[in-house]
Amino acid sequence: MKKKRVLLLVGVGLIAIGLSLTLPAYLRQKQSQGTPKVAAAAVFNDTEERASVEQTAETYIEGKPVRLQIPSLNIDLPIADGTFNENTREWTLSRDKAHYALSTPLPNNSHGNTFMYGHNRREVFRSLAGVKLNEQAIVTTGNGHKFVYTFVGSYETTPDDDTPFRYSGKPMLTIQTCSGAWYENRQLFMFDLKEVK
Repeated sequence: MKKKRVLLLVGVGLIAIGLSLTLPAYLRQKQSQGTPKVAAAAVFNDTEERASVEQTAETYIEGKPVRLQIPSLNIDLPIADGTFNENTREWTLSRDKAHYALSTPLPNNSHGNTFMYGHNRREVFRSLAGVKLNEQAIVTTGNGHKFVYTFVGSYETTPDDDTPFRYSGKPMLTIQTCSGAWYENRQLFMFDLKEVK
């Protein structure tokens, strides 16, 4: 009787451990099923087509990003500067802010990929996996402009993928957060510029 009870407890314990290891990945997968997936080539390697779009704005507008909002997901975050440390091979990160990669173009109405990133935490980008096609992201700049972007797709990649940093076509916003069962990958969410207010 004692032996059966011990075996039962061990079995229940193993099931609990298995669930704790697989359930978070399963929930992230279910949450992201509504998000359109695209190949990186469809966005970043299509530079010639995107760069050939005529600039319709009469004046060049840019500004340092200070706030990121995605109204459909209740995301409203302050934006801090983000830098890459060559020695540690790590990016600046905080627990409750989005970060603007200083090595990428400021939000503007002319060209380039403004790159932002942050933790896959409830306080930052956990809900980003639920973004739907054509939903808006709004970047407010320190000089009072609002850059309105629309979501066009996402893809998962490795941490060393530098494709977004080589893009030079029409203006866009890319937001990156961690993904994978152990957060070993990166999920990139791309937004095309719609208008500047």
